[in-house]
Amino acid sequence: MGPDSEPRTSLRELQPGDTPEGASWYTFAPLGERPCARVGHNCFYLPPVDSSSSKGKVVIVGGANPNGSFSDVYFIDLDGHSWTLPHWEGLLPRYEHSAFIPISQPTKLWVFGGANETGNRNCVQVLDLQSGTWESPEVTGTPPSPRTFHTSSAAIGDRLYVFGGGDKGADPVQDQQLYIFDSATLTWQQPEVHGSPPAPRHGHAVVAVGSKLFIHGGLAGDTFYSDLYCIDTSDMKWELLLATGSVPGGRAAHSAAVFQSYLYIFGGMDPTGALDSMYKYHTEKGHWIQLEFKTPLPPGRLDHSMCIIPWEASSKNRDCERAAGEETNGQKESCLEEHLCLIFGGMDMRGELYKDCLVSVLQ
Repeated sequence: MGPDSEPRTSLRELQPGDTPEGASWYTFAPLGERPCARVGHNCFYLPPVDSSSSKGKVVIVGGANPNGSFSDVYFIDLDGHSWTLPHWEGLLPRYEHSAFIPISQPTKLWVFGGANETGNRNCVQVLDLQSGTWESPEVTGTPPSPRTFHTSSAAIGDRLYVFGGGDKGADPVQDQQLYIFDSATLTWQQPEVHGSPPAPRHGHAVVAVGSKLFIHGGLAGDTFYSDLYCIDTSDMKWELLLATGSVPGGRAAHSAAVFQSYLYIFGGMDPTGALDSMYKYHTEKGHWIQLEFKTPLPPGRLDHSMCIIPWEASSKNRDCERAAGEETNGQKESCLEEHLCLIFGGMDMRGELYKDCLVSVLQ
């Protein structure tokens, strides 16, 4: 891994209130001191916990650079368009871990697994987002073996679903068992499943849509996978999906996020190097589309992270949605809500690490 880097880019910066154009990438530069360049971190959107007009926050958890792994938690305040770094201690330094927020406990952030300089982890820790305290609770049941498992989107309800992950170097753990961590009962379980599971792999994308868990791509040794598996947690049956459309080639260490019925993936690596392409998959129709952009693409990268955030754009001199009972002549200012995919950090195949934030309106 290389030094802190700011990639050269000709992309415009998206400012608060700007209306982003479709099929376009922008830089995103909140005020304040941002995280240093890193890989293997988590990034996800925290909605407001009450009915306030707050836009919510983005949280970045952990990660690593050549000097070691991190135990910090950064926030982007979407109201103030600024970075903050609370001085919260207690997270064991780690990268390529998983993180999730239970439905029943929206102020608790859980992390599992990952690695640091001495090896892989399989512990769970929980952060109280209101008090800023970390805890390492005792859990029951048999946990997965220590492994990397890099995702922020593998939870359904109060449960984290773990499949596969990294062992050493390019080798995945050979365990093909599905594990479930229930944050409400602090228990691990290994459900009985049906059908043929995916081959052992790491660097795969894992996302939940409704009751279904989707697993895409990944790496084992020098083999890059392009397959897409699904397991419905209501019947625990694995299914290899035969997708149509512009099916992405084999890749690993890519990012993934979900919005409505679509699964989005960006970047990663394949045998040719770091990737800058983006695809979306309709989880009901089983169809892939490669997204095209009219702006330059971000530098190709892997081991970054991505989440979906809401975005309010000021709209002047254009027809807008009218609130119930409210009249408008198209001339006064109002707000339109879009949704953006936000990407932070990562690295290229030359070992150059990134600390940039990039956004694009969902297509």
